[in-house]
Amino acid sequence: IARLPKLTVLDLVYTLWPFWADTHVDPPFHKSGDGSIRDRRGQSIRLYPEVPSVLERLQSLQVPVAAASLTGEVEGANQLLELFGLVRYFVHREIYPGSKVTHFER
Repeated sequence: IARLPKLTVLDLVYTLWPFWADTHVDPPFHKSGDGSIRDRRGQSIRLYPEVPSVLERLQSLQVPVAAASLTGEVEGANQLLELFGLVRYFVHREIYPGSKVTHFER
């Protein structure tokens, strides 16, 4: 039987989505009438296509997932997790500028 990790910690930037939430897009974000996620300028925001299935698989294996991100756009990053319906996969979120060491110590 393969051993599974006790916890998987993911960054957000270039792990869940292909941009920096504090520089490449313009918060706040919203869900448009067609169901897509857009920034203030109407630019479409997308996850990497594999993200939902990877998170679903980890959940099905009962592997807890946490987020650790250094983004300065804390509100926007959390908003994106909500809008994409990903919050339910994360048992813990450390999203704020600083050090990843601090994220892991908390």
